[in-house]
Amino acid sequence: MTGGIIIAGLILIGLTAGVTKLVKNRSPALLKRNIPPRLGILDHIPMEPLIDKLNNSLDDDYVHQVKERFLQENPKLTEDEFEWRLFELKRYFLLSNLLKTTPMFSQEVDEVWHTMILFTQKYQIFSERFLGEMLHHTPNINPKPAPQERAFFDWTFSQLFQITKYSWKSWGSFFNHPVDVQILREFKESPSETLKEKYFRVNEDNKELIEYLVSMMKKQLSEAEKMYYVDKKGKFTRLQTYGEMTSLSMVMIFFSYYYFDEYWNYAKLYAFANPGHYTSGCTTAVFCGTSSSDQSGDGGDSGSGHSSCSSCSSCGSGCSS
Repeated sequence: MTGGIIIAGLILIGLTAGVTKLVKNRSPALLKRNIPPRLGILDHIPMEPLIDKLNNSLDDDYVHQVKERFLQENPKLTEDEFEWRLFELKRYFLLSNLLKTTPMFSQEVDEVWHTMILFTQKYQIFSERFLGEMLHHTPNINPKPAPQERAFFDWTFSQLFQITKYSWKSWGSFFNHPVDVQILREFKESPSETLKEKYFRVNEDNKELIEYLVSMMKKQLSEAEKMYYVDKKGKFTRLQTYGEMTSLSMVMIFFSYYYFDEYWNYAKLYAFANPGHYTSGCTTAVFCGTSSSDQSGDGGDSGSGHSSCSSCSSCGSGCSS
C-alpha cells in the first residue's frame, strides 16, 4: 500500500515536471538575434543621419557598463531581454530628438534609462552629443492619464518603426486613444513651418525626417477627408501580423477626426493584430511572444491598460523628458 502511494507520488511529480518543462519550452523567449536591424526603422524613412548621430553619441564602453549594472541588479533577466529593452530605448531616444514632448510610457524601457542616468558624467556626454543639451528624466506625478499625448506618440512611432510584438508588450497597447482633434485641425490648416516650430525639435540631422512626418500627417488627413465623403465609416483592412503599421495610423486619424467621442467603438475593430494565430507573423524581425496588452481574436476591448506600467512613479501620464 505504502509502496503504491510512493510510486503514484513519483509518477505525479514526473508528470508535473514534464508539463512544466513543456510549458516552459513553448513559452517564447526574447532572443537578441530576433531584434530587427537598423532599430526596426521602416525602409523608406530618411533617418540615416539621426541613426549615425545616435550611434556616435553612445559610447560602446558606456553601453557595456549599463548592461553589466542592469543585469547585476536584475539577476532574473537575461542579456537578450536587456538588448530588447535597449532596442526600444534607442527608438525612444530618436523620438526625443524629434518631438518637443516625449512621454515615457514603458516601465520596462524606463528601467534601462534609469540605469543609464546612474553613470552621470557619461549620460551627460551622451545627451549633449545627441541632443545638444541634457535629456532630463522627469517623472510625471499627475495621476490622470495623458491619452492624447499617448495617441500622438503612437502615430509618430508607427510612421517610423516596425511595431513588433515586444513593442506592444513593453509600451502597452497602441492605437487605443484618439489624436486630439485640435492637433489634427492644426496639421490640416497650418503651414508646415508653424507645425515644425510648435511640435518638433528641428536640427540639421532631423529636418528632412520632420518634414516627412508633417507631410505624412497632412496626407493622411487629406485621405481621411476623401474617404469620409465616399464612406462615412471608412473602409479598412484589419492587420493580422505585426510589423509596419502605418495603415493602422490611418485608422487612428480617420476615427479621431470624425468620431472622436466614439473613437474606440470603431478603432477596436482594427487595432488588435494577433500574429500568434498566423505563422507568417513569426519572423526573425518580430518577437513572437505573449503581449501584456489585452489582445482579442475578435477585436474586442478587453479593457486593460494602455501602458505596461505597474509600479513606476512615472506611469499613467508617462515620464516626460
